[in-house]
Amino acid sequence: MIDITDKKSLENIFAQDFGSPYFPVLADLYLQEGDFRRAKTVCEVGLRHDSGNDFGKFIMAKVALTEEKPAVAEKWLKQVVKDNPSNFSALRMLIRLEFILKRSPKTIQNYIQYILQYIPNDVECQSWLQNIADISDKLPKEKKMAPKKTNDLVSGEVSETKPKLIKEKYYNLEESMATFTMLQVLKSQKHYQQALAVLKMLEAKKMDVDRISKERGEIQSLLLRETKT
Repeated sequence: MIDITDKKSLENIFAQDFGSPYFPVLADLYLQEGDFRRAKTVCEVGLRHDSGNDFGKFIMAKVALTEEKPAVAEKWLKQVVKDNPSNFSALRMLIRLEFILKRSPKTIQNYIQYILQYIPNDVECQSWLQNIADISDKLPKEKKMAPKKTNDLVSGEVSETKPKLIKEKYYNLEESMATFTMLQVLKSQKHYQQALAVLKMLEAKKMDVDRISKERGEIQSLLLRETKT
């Protein structure tokens, strides 16, 4: 019986067989230790010998997030759910990432509906569907009504609906998704509270302290400005 928490044993197994199904486990241990370079190397080598290992691809997605490459992480996660649709952990991570990257609501909904086939009352999925419904209901109405209004009325309409459009949408963020790149994505989409949550995660990882302090000040200023408008 192999102890999957014994790094030395896993390293020996990997050295003897690069295509061992245990290579993602070893890579995940490296990832947990913050050794992102070794985690990536093990996965790259392992996947060259076993290209169908979806767990290895899942670890590669996590590595990409630590490298602040969300689009690369998205690519890996899409491969994972294509190879193994039952990997709900990867599917949920992909859905969260798709929301943050503002991907097509229709595509996101297809992923959500797949989970609901097996877990009909899944609370997180229901929340995601509500987010999609809110976006779909509000944006088309804005475009449709604007041409029919005078300039004054249009201004009034925008003023009334603005708070709804910038209303914070909450997407559960896994710790592996907490990067400075993800922080910038959240700031650009005005998800300021979540951006602050990411900063806390980065603080826990002991990342760039000066940058975290600067980013926190900027976000707090943006929040203050938003409350005044």
